[in-house]
Amino acid sequence: MKRPLYVAVIAATLFAAQIPGAAKASTLSYDLSLSPIFGPEGGTGSFTIVTPPAGSSGILTEGNGLTAMDFKIDGLDFGLNSSSEVSYFYQGSTLVLASLFYGGTIGTDQLFGISMGGSGLYAFIDGASGGSAYNTIGSISVSSTPIPTSLPLLATGLGALAMLGWWRKRKVGTAIAA
Repeated sequence: MKRPLYVAVIAATLFAAQIPGAAKASTLSYDLSLSPIFGPEGGTGSFTIVTPPAGSSGILTEGNGLTAMDFKIDGLDFGLNSSSEVSYFYQGSTLVLASLFYGGTIGTDQLFGISMGGSGLYAFIDGASGGSAYNTIGSISVSSTPIPTSLPLLATGLGALAMLGWWRKRKVGTAIAA
């Protein structure tokens, strides 16, 4: 009598696993560590993007693929705003991040951009007014953490629970029959 329920749960699990990639927008979170080599400014930060379509190139902005950005550089917080952007391109099937940009002012500090080169360096340009501008060149350490999409994870969990329930009922049924 309960067999159609298990079949429906298993079918739903298999269907959820087959949802096209476009429907499952995956996000990537990057953690950065900025260590100055020449100049005074360094710090840490992170940003999160929606994975762009393979083979494309362009600029991700707030509301258009860039979902979070937060940097702490020399004790100052630079967060996501309407001028924040991340430029990217694909090299084969590999996503390559080319640069970050923040167009805001915090006190006298003004972050213009962080360019990420293939050599592992960054350039931090502080265009503070009054002649006290600093330019920093340093090494950048980037680590990415893919965030799993929730629907396939939920479907897998429900499928596992259904299989566990089926196994327990089957085990109890054979114990009673014996």
